[in-house]
Amino acid sequence: MGTTLDAIDIHSTSRLEAEGYPWEAWDLLRRDAPVYWYERADIEPFWAVTRYDDVHFVGSNDRLFINGGGRLRLISTTEDRESKERSRRRAELRGWDPSEVPDLVYMDKPRHTEFRNLSARSFTPRAMRALEVHLASYSTRFIGELVELLEQHGEADIVEDFAVKLPLATICDIMGLPVDDWTRIHTWTGAFFESEAEVMRLAHEGETLDELRFRLSMEFYEYCAATANRARANQDGSLTARVATGEVDGQPLTPQQLHGYLVLLIGAGNETTRNAIAGGVVALLRHPDQLALLCRQPDLVDTATEEILRWVSPVIQFARTATDDVVLGGKRIRAGETVGIFYPSANRDERAFDDPYRFDITRSPNYRQAFGHGAHFCLGANLARWELRAALRALIPVLPRLQLVGEPQRIGHLHLGIVKHQTVSLR
Repeated sequence: MGTTLDAIDIHSTSRLEAEGYPWEAWDLLRRDAPVYWYERADIEPFWAVTRYDDVHFVGSNDRLFINGGGRLRLISTTEDRESKERSRRRAELRGWDPSEVPDLVYMDKPRHTEFRNLSARSFTPRAMRALEVHLASYSTRFIGELVELLEQHGEADIVEDFAVKLPLATICDIMGLPVDDWTRIHTWTGAFFESEAEVMRLAHEGETLDELRFRLSMEFYEYCAATANRARANQDGSLTARVATGEVDGQPLTPQQLHGYLVLLIGAGNETTRNAIAGGVVALLRHPDQLALLCRQPDLVDTATEEILRWVSPVIQFARTATDDVVLGGKRIRAGETVGIFYPSANRDERAFDDPYRFDITRSPNYRQAFGHGAHFCLGANLARWELRAALRALIPVLPRLQLVGEPQRIGHLHLGIVKHQTVSLR
């Protein structure tokens, strides 16, 4: 394989940006050290969990492995320090409770369930079926805009010119946010994940990167607060209004809790799905046999969607904290230690999938773990599925005319596998 356990790198953002997912390293870990104490100079150590069954076990045991242990996503020590400092400054400026977690994902039962239930009915299969015509209309419109760009300029960006639009428009509609706000929302949410060079294009003269990110976060706060106040006053039936007027334990959400909730819904409601759509297009164009099959049999959209989610795995990892000693993969994890569960690795585990490195839109069953598992199964999983299906249906007439131009431009991010740009042209 050409490398050793001591030499593997599954955390460097520069490598993720340049090379994409570290498949070779994950393969080695699954084979030789499925639960591996990962200790490197610029990240707090953790147990790297890479096999399908072990990732599933951690997700299923939410009392043994909790979200509220202080470490939810694996990030570098520098990024961790800077993020905590920005959070401290925001809390101090707004008079917030410094002990309050950022959003419901950091919570555990029963508090997590109570907060989650404020919005859960907006993301049921029944709610999604009611959106199908709307999603189809949006997808057709955005495909038309993409084709127009291609015919006018010869090339287009499948990410910015198509993939970002459907999830952003849909979550904004569900939340009752005006169309005119989409561009600003895209800027605010993108700033959490952009490279330094991309973000600094938004800087005022003399503004540092940290000052810029803090300013953008405060602008987003003011927007969310104003949006919540307007929805609460109008009782417009939107998701925003339901959350803004919701109660937990008989008490309304504090401004701090409400802000965290809205930021989560807006951000998670578009970032992961846009990456799945973009990654799905890339996968199909790189596998012309599967593209041709989908075009011949459009009824394969459902299984193609599940295979794209397995193949792309837009969420790279989450962290959990052990509450008790436990033996996993032959290793003793101590109470208080962090485990990092890697979904792309689980979705390439040869123990769970036949020929896992084969992209197969007919794969069934396909028990992929793109949305996690257990109590913290992604709230927006159904929305992501329905959006991806709608995008694929609209893309089918156009895909045979497209070809990739160059390699994808990635953003080095440890939590999300982000394709920032991918140029396509007409054949």
